[in-house]
Amino acid sequence: MKKTMKVIVLFAVLVISVSAYSERVFEAAEGYNAPSMTIENSDTTLSLADIKGRYVIVTFWSSADADSRLRAYRYDEAAKLLPQERFCLLSVNFDRSERLFREIVRRDNLSAENHIHVDGSQANRIIHDYRLTEGFKSLLIDPKGRIVAMNPSIETLTKMSI
Repeated sequence: MKKTMKVIVLFAVLVISVSAYSERVFEAAEGYNAPSMTIENSDTTLSLADIKGRYVIVTFWSSADADSRLRAYRYDEAAKLLPQERFCLLSVNFDRSERLFREIVRRDNLSAENHIHVDGSQANRIIHDYRLTEGFKSLLIDPKGRIVAMNPSIETLTKMSI
């Protein structure tokens, strides 16, 4: 009976450790590996894995969320000054329509190549994977794919580029 109980306890500990580890491998928080992300639309297919090897600033925003829209603008401006061989900006927009998104990009004078619009099931998957139900955020992902900062300041990015 003791041997059976030890096996059950050992199995339970093993199951708990494996489930805890899987939560830590991909999590949208500092120190964790960034969840994978592939975005497909009529213009392009872009995968986070395709730009691995550089620091990636991923910012999630919507024109209806003033803070996230302002962050998208600031990161867009900073990306113009950061060395492109070390940094890349991926700006993901969740506006209700692509037409609205394109108008905001034009009005805010954003770099169209750094901003991409998602909707539908693609948007739902990203919101779930990056835990955006509490609000939009921005992440700095290192060349190995680990999240090193949440909503990094422009000063932090500038210091890293030196």
